[in-house]
Amino acid sequence: MNRRRLHAHPRGLSILETIATAAVLMLGILGIMLTLGTASRHNRRNNNLSQASLIAEQELERVVNLRCVGEPLNDPCVNIKQLDNTRRDVWWSANGRMAEAPPLPGATPQMAYTLTLDVDPPFEGAETGEPALSRAIPLPHASNLALHQVVNVRVTVSWMEEPGAPRRAVALQTRMAP
Repeated sequence: MNRRRLHAHPRGLSILETIATAAVLMLGILGIMLTLGTASRHNRRNNNLSQASLIAEQELERVVNLRCVGEPLNDPCVNIKQLDNTRRDVWWSANGRMAEAPPLPGATPQMAYTLTLDVDPPFEGAETGEPALSRAIPLPHASNLALHQVVNVRVTVSWMEEPGAPRRAVALQTRMAP
């Protein structure tokens, strides 16, 4: 009789309970995999954005260091205006070095960025804004700077994260004057 009682309540899990447990476990693993994939994509996008921002910052600093020098005196930023609509490609690899030449076959993979420089007058057409942009700007050394001597410099860095994906871009802008 004791033997019957021992076998009356079998121990262990039924096949149905095992399948249900495995399904819950698989859903959990699938959720973790999706989270890791999404986090990886976001990390790559943020890395590309950081690299593009750094490229734009370095280029803007390079242009600002050129300073407005040129003749005639009524157009002193002629050297900066000559940079208008210049475009070049740069590459950045995972090792953190920027290169102006395309990578060689078999080299470390690199992301291609397109760097565009745009130099505009302080206002376009009849738009002068409020207060008027055509006003003279007082300078600390007691002279006035006419606004036609000021130029807007914008650096745009764009890239494509994946083939066929829309291009992303970062833009930095400053004003320059003699």
